[in-house]
Amino acid sequence: MTKRTVILGLLCLLALPLGTPGAGSARAQQEPAVLAGVDYLRRAGSRRAVGETAMIALGLLKAEVPTSDPTLAACLEKIRGRFTSGGYSPENSGIDVYEAAAVALALSNLPTSERGGMLELVASYLISKQKPNGSWSYPTHASGDTSISQYAILGLWECENSGVRVPPSVWDRAAQWFMSAQSSAGGWVYHPGEGGPETISMTAAGVGSLLICQRQLSQYRQFQKGVNPYLTPINAAAPSAEYRVAVTDAQLNAAIARGMGWIGARFNTSDTSIFGKSVYYGLYGIERIGALADRQTIGRVDWFERGRAYIRSSQRPNGSWNSTYPDEVNTVWAILFLTKSTAKTLHRVEIQRLGAGTLLGGRYLPSDLSSMAVAGGRIISRPMNGAVEGMLDILEDPRIQDGDSAVAGIIERYNEQGPAALRPHKDRFRRMLDDRDPGVRQVAAWALGRTGDLDVVPSLISVLEDADEWVVASARQGLQLISRKIDGPGPGADATPEQKKAAADAWRRWYDEARPLAASYRDETEETGEAAAASPPPARPGGGPS
Repeated sequence: MTKRTVILGLLCLLALPLGTPGAGSARAQQEPAVLAGVDYLRRAGSRRAVGETAMIALGLLKAEVPTSDPTLAACLEKIRGRFTSGGYSPENSGIDVYEAAAVALALSNLPTSERGGMLELVASYLISKQKPNGSWSYPTHASGDTSISQYAILGLWECENSGVRVPPSVWDRAAQWFMSAQSSAGGWVYHPGEGGPETISMTAAGVGSLLICQRQLSQYRQFQKGVNPYLTPINAAAPSAEYRVAVTDAQLNAAIARGMGWIGARFNTSDTSIFGKSVYYGLYGIERIGALADRQTIGRVDWFERGRAYIRSSQRPNGSWNSTYPDEVNTVWAILFLTKSTAKTLHRVEIQRLGAGTLLGGRYLPSDLSSMAVAGGRIISRPMNGAVEGMLDILEDPRIQDGDSAVAGIIERYNEQGPAALRPHKDRFRRMLDDRDPGVRQVAAWALGRTGDLDVVPSLISVLEDADEWVVASARQGLQLISRKIDGPGPGADATPEQKKAAADAWRRWYDEARPLAASYRDETEETGEAAAASPPPARPGGGPS
């Protein structure tokens, strides 16, 4: 379990609605380009084939459109019509893998109650279509198609994220095929071995697919490292100790690095020809890499800002985007990029895994079982004992993986002692706001907000412009708690840099007006060089210490 996963669990453990970017808030904060794109997709409706209809549904869902929306409801109804008692029945056998993968992507982003057993059926269909060499392609094409294989990987990934078991051999063989299809320069083409140019779209497909395969195979490697022979698995979905992953992490890392290097040297939205058939398709793949690899830049380029600028500038008056493929599909890809759709999936997965108990069924148990406890039928980490300083040491040390116990210990100490447990460590938490790990920054923002002290407000305001939305959410929540302004100036979920800056400026104005005379007095004495203790600040009204 990574520390990033652990920190996200704060939202589950504390169950405070203020800290979770909600759907309503996200819709209110969507940038105009997304809203215009959504309106275009609404007008397009469900008139397209099932695969394109599923993509429209996915775009609407990622843009936080509720399932009660008439257009989205019509799209979902059309998708459901392809399922029979015997399984998934594609509308178009020629592009059946594309279609089934798009259906899987859309259904995976629905609430569990609205998809029934359809995910298992469509996942089974996709698995059955994997070719012996590990790829997916058109029915009459044996060597493999990079684009179709990417979509199959995406669909199965979302299925497994939603609880459907995908055999590890599927990921293993797919990873081997993608590595075999990579050129010596590091790029990918549509049909390996058949010529054609290497493009950003296909190279992003290759890198993103390898990142997903590596992610899904990692659980089997971890399980093999520390299987406790005295544990009897109680979860049917637990990794099997009998499977041995063929592709190594070193091989995957080398292929991913070469692909990233290829893209970094060529990523230029001014040269659209390098992207392939659609810049929007390529940018959708770039967003996936940025989220899965946790990279703000590719090469020296801020991939999101560069991509967003291109997408904004090329949107047509009717809200759509145009390229080689149908306008509806290009529009979906643009929306998926702007809404950081893969990052949303990762947040959902990490919270689900921690909330459901990553250690459920004896998976990944440490050798020292005395550090574990059982709560609600789940095996969870026991809160760490000892000084808070020690817990912070663990959170800040990237080599130590006991972050779950440390976070649980800090939360328990706060629940027992209130702000007094956190106030002595304010300076430490302030320094942690500069940590490279967004999870550490998030827990620092959470803790500063729970001190209730006005003097931490400038620090919280400073991270409202953080690149990580969960750090921003924790800082915003802290400011709301301290100010008692539950409907404060934001920023909301998925805020743009401009919206984040505007919210930070609004909070600074509030702070300048709200900070008490004592705080102003201290600021003035520090500026003039006078000792802070020379003259104590005035007492609070009614007497007593300030």
